[in-house]
Amino acid sequence: MGASVQIVEDNSLQTTKDGYVIGLRLNWYRSLPVSCIEKVALTLDGQPVEPAALRLEVNGKQFSIDAMEDAVEEFWFVQDTAWLHVLQPGRVSAGEAHTVEAEVALRFPYIMIGQGKFLTIPTQCTANQVARAAAREG
Repeated sequence: MGASVQIVEDNSLQTTKDGYVIGLRLNWYRSLPVSCIEKVALTLDGQPVEPAALRLEVNGKQFSIDAMEDAVEEFWFVQDTAWLHVLQPGRVSAGEAHTVEAEVALRFPYIMIGQGKFLTIPTQCTANQVARAAAREG
């Protein structure tokens, strides 16, 4: 499995009307197209979240896990937080403590490691956070 680094942004767990969001940080020195995200997975309190319930927000636009591969012109910039929306209404309430485990696998289109194969690195991070009331919506 990949390295464990701080890809989950501190104090970013927030409730929303549709569920909750958590901030993710890019673990790379260069910005990448959303299409280079091979995998996004989330576990809350030991319970895996179904991929169909996840939406990644980059630059104010949300992408389902399946739609990310087509987002070749939308970039996740190094300086920016990507928001992982989880469509699970009522699962997280403000003031509750939760353990969040996120995994993001990135493909680097400029580092070829074989015929038609590019370097892909998975990164996992576990963080304990207390949910805040909906500061963001969407």
